[in-house]
Amino acid sequence: MTSNQTKPKIVVMVPARTGSKRVKSKNLRFLDGKPLISYVLNTVRGMQQFDHLYLNSDGEVFRQIAEDHGFQFYHRDAELANDTATNDAFGYDFLKHVDCDYLLQVLPTSPFITAEEIMAFTDHMVTRDLDALISVEPHQIACVYNGEAINFHKDKVNPPSQDMHPVYSYATVLMGWKRDAFMKNYEDLGVAYHSPRGKVDYFPITGISAIDIDNEEDFLLAEAIMQAKSHISSAEPQYYKET
Repeated sequence: MTSNQTKPKIVVMVPARTGSKRVKSKNLRFLDGKPLISYVLNTVRGMQQFDHLYLNSDGEVFRQIAEDHGFQFYHRDAELANDTATNDAFGYDFLKHVDCDYLLQVLPTSPFITAEEIMAFTDHMVTRDLDALISVEPHQIACVYNGEAINFHKDKVNPPSQDMHPVYSYATVLMGWKRDAFMKNYEDLGVAYHSPRGKVDYFPITGISAIDIDNEEDFLLAEAIMQAKSHISSAEPQYYKET
């Protein structure tokens, strides 16, 4: 961005439904003594480059949580929070009522995402003037889809994993859209989440930052990581030595 350009207005939206079939009330469930959703809210609220912070939910229980963490509360209708509601629909509803240049969506189910990653993601989106930026997780290993090899050849020697071309899956913890592009895609095509038209790029997220709590095993893993992080030793790693 040059000095004579106006700083774009960037709004953060954290979506949180009250219902969850696989993990009951997961956004409100305690993780290491605090509600799961509080981790992302605490991370984002300390960042200065955003103009407004919103918690988007159908449940009034989240209104107090939003206020406690310095977020505005956006109440979405119940039909935009049921099992069939799409990110396209509730994103469009939100953008009809909230003005911005860019919308950054941060999922509350990824408690280990860092402020540095969020800042790098946002800078990447704005400086490249993207219509959409999607966080992805790289998998640098042999991958198949519908029984067919994607990034390797069955009739050739398998290369070392570090030399393989990575395959990327959606991490979804961070999704960013230019407001006008999202609105036009939705109004013209009925979809906007993947930004079917426009300039799109993908931003790698690795390690524990890519964890997305979808089921009970994910929650238990996150709990174990939280406990391990609080007991990590600063000592040098030890290795087996032959006697």
